[in-house]
Amino acid sequence: MAEPVQVALYADLSCPYAFVTAFRLRRLRDEYRGRIAIVHKSLALEYVNREPTPKKVLDNELPLLALEEPDLPYQPWHRPASEWPVTFWPAFEAVKCAERQGLDKADDMAWAIRVAFFRDSACVSMRHVLIDLAEQAELDLDRFVADFDAGVGKAQVIEEAREGWERLRVPGSPTFVLPSGKQYSGLGLPEIDLDVEQHHRVIGMTPAPCRGDACLDLYRRMFDEAVQSS
Repeated sequence: MAEPVQVALYADLSCPYAFVTAFRLRRLRDEYRGRIAIVHKSLALEYVNREPTPKKVLDNELPLLALEEPDLPYQPWHRPASEWPVTFWPAFEAVKCAERQGLDKADDMAWAIRVAFFRDSACVSMRHVLIDLAEQAELDLDRFVADFDAGVGKAQVIEEAREGWERLRVPGSPTFVLPSGKQYSGLGLPEIDLDVEQHHRVIGMTPAPCRGDACLDLYRRMFDEAVQSS
């Protein structure tokens, strides 16, 4: 049997657009199992913005994006503001540690981190939180902890951010990169305009080009293209 075609997903774990994209990918996972493998690339917004994603950005964007997928596991942040993650670098490293156990394990870990952050208001900067999530994702926990504590993913997440932003010059998070090099950015997503001078207030929105299951068809066409061109 042929190996699955690897499609790279350059995305930030704190990006709400990428959260919707990851949710859709989970819905298609069984359908494309054995044919498509998603490779999670650490496109850290912190690399270019030099700050964590502001809470106000997510407060304004997420309720609008959640309308695109009513079953999205999302709740507004409900813990003290002091528990807001100050960095996502450890979370990116955790995904790379999971990847050492398989691409599916990395996918499970990335999804667990997103749900913990966007639904449960977990501070995913913290070591113990990431270890708990690794256990939930059914990783080999001893191996994960050893790799995470040794910092085996640290250089890789920085290099992936550099590759995405500087070499590939992806437009933003999330961006798919096919084996052919073709890029798909913001697939099936609306565009929300924020006024950064006015507390990231929403000042406009371009609707998504699809609704409901029709958005999944955009992903299917992209995946089929990747398979056919491989």
